Amino acid sequence: MAILVHTTADGREYELGERTIIGRMDGCDIRILDGLISKQHAEISHANGRWSLRDLGSSNGTVVNGHRVHAHDLAEGDQISVGASVLVFSFASASRSAPAVEIVESSAPQVQAKIERAPIEGFRPAAQIADVEQLKRDYEKLRIANELNRAIGLEPDIDKLLSRLLDETFKLLPADRGVILLMDPQTRQLSPRAVKHARDSREAINLSHTIINQVFQSGASVITMDAMMDSRFAGAKSVIAGGIRSTMCVPMIYQSQLFGIIHLDSLVATNAFHEKDLQILDGVAAQAAQAVDNAYKAKQLERSALARRDFERLLPPEVVEQVVNGGVRLERGGELRPTTVMFTDVRGFTSWSERHTPAHIVSVLNDYFELMVDAIHRHKGTLDKFMGDGILALFGSPISYGHDAINAVDCAIEMLQFLLQFNREHEASGDQFAIGIGINTGPVVAGYMGSSKSMEYTAIGDHVNLASRLCGAASPGVILVSAETLAQLGNRYAYQHLPPIMVKGKAQPVSVFQIMGYATQV
Repeated sequence: MAILVHTTADGREYELGERTIIGRMDGCDIRILDGLISKQHAEISHANGRWSLRDLGSSNGTVVNGHRVHAHDLAEGDQISVGASVLVFSFASASRSAPAVEIVESSAPQVQAKIERAPIEGFRPAAQIADVEQLKRDYEKLRIANELNRAIGLEPDIDKLLSRLLDETFKLLPADRGVILLMDPQTRQLSPRAVKHARDSREAINLSHTIINQVFQSGASVITMDAMMDSRFAGAKSVIAGGIRSTMCVPMIYQSQLFGIIHLDSLVATNAFHEKDLQILDGVAAQAAQAVDNAYKAKQLERSALARRDFERLLPPEVVEQVVNGGVRLERGGELRPTTVMFTDVRGFTSWSERHTPAHIVSVLNDYFELMVDAIHRHKGTLDKFMGDGILALFGSPISYGHDAINAVDCAIEMLQFLLQFNREHEASGDQFAIGIGINTGPVVAGYMGSSKSMEYTAIGDHVNLASRLCGAASPGVILVSAETLAQLGNRYAYQHLPPIMVKGKAQPVSVFQIMGYATQV
């Protein structure tokens, strides 16, 4: 197989499969959190003996060896630039994996003694310390904590964090092998996440289920001068199979929560570890647990920030807050909801766009959309999508405020007012827009829809289609609503009953009403 080396992120290697997607969204095979990278930016595939790169319509493009490409057959050493990241393609195999780790079943130990985890004590004031040895022990704790902090910092990548912890631990303790096992919070199962062998051996490591279970069940640290002779593990086949002479096994506990276990052993030295070594490893394990907890929290904050950013594009701020905090759940799948649907469309956009450059068109449209989306959010609407120069907004999905049709019409009126502001601001450049608006109310299927790799919150159904048809029939500056919407407006608005119109998909003419403004001052 082949790999990509991420030169701008500590040389991380990605092993390529038959089809590898690069992008910034969850679910991408290579996920890079960079605002310059599209959700699904590029794809690398392997077929007929060739590795090929294809841009997936990204906003900022994919560059290979300094040239922007749409598709490219990859060769050894090709530099692929996506956003601010550079990935180097290579036919080399991925770096050698760590030794395999297996927890071997064994007979139950006959526990005769345990080294319990002592309560965590703070550092006493200097005036209260008369014992020089105690002072030395406290100093040693601070020194090790400082060394570990310098080594791991605020590393958010769990695997890198644990690997660095093992490297630092081997500098402090005379171990031949080390394994850090993390516990899955849901299943409470332990699995190896970092492995180190002092002699760079690739041989598999057999850990004793007996020893691991002793620590897991009791929360106590285990130290044995010679595990093959220790009476606590008499008859433990896994100890014998592993050839373990000396072992330390310590729980990673932070704020009374078990995060995992650190296991060190020596294959050749009897009495390799002593009580002082156990105290050092206890300190390392406590710091490791806190570092893992910080990394988990950092990941959660990152996910919350990404979710907030995505939701802020669609929902009003107060709804975003509820979604992020779990008060409102937006899950894949739809539900039938009474909803008021609004479509807007810029009249004469095609002829206007033919007279301007793409950069100018995008700049002006962004100014226009900024005002329109502000109106949608101010009136409790959900932005469904942009469709070229058109907008689809929902009122009542995912949250109903009890007067969604009124919110939609208020929003439409404010949009026309905002458009006057927009046209005044762009009068000098001659960029003047006029829009038509169509609004309909009824039950629609609304929810997150799409594939497992790409979803969007949207609505489908006949009432969505009718709102689109009303928008198409609206003249510039006109708001058209259906009879179903008008029935929910009360006497709030002045309106004109227009002749029924024929719309696609309907056998009979549809009643239509033009909103003229507010009936009274509101």
